[in-house]
Amino acid sequence: MMKQNASASGKAWEAIEVEKRRDRRIRRVSVTAWAITFFFVAVLAVMVCAQVLQFAKGAMVGALPWATVFAAAMPLVIVLGLLSVLVATLSTIGIFLRLRTASLAEIQLRLAALEDMIAAQGDEATRR
Repeated sequence: MMKQNASASGKAWEAIEVEKRRDRRIRRVSVTAWAITFFFVAVLAVMVCAQVLQFAKGAMVGALPWATVFAAAMPLVIVLGLLSVLVATLSTIGIFLRLRTASLAEIQLRLAALEDMIAAQGDEATRR
């Protein structure tokens, strides 16, 4: 009986470690993807800002209407807006998923530990 408990507990710990490794891998992929995304957004921002500055110089001397300057800035505004909505949505989903972090393996481990405690208390009672 004790071997089965130890075996069940060992299997549960092994499953938890596998899940933790999988979580770390997914987290690394996610961080890399977000870093690449923000790099491209920064490149876009630099390019759009350079274009807007050129149009603004033309608008200051009266060669271009200010609407042209605002139109040149719109792609960056749209990208930043969509990115913020995406981040907000994903973080909300992340919050909901974190509320459900107790995996089946963790529950199994807790039950195995509880079973060990009950068995140990039962052994103490029979010794007395």
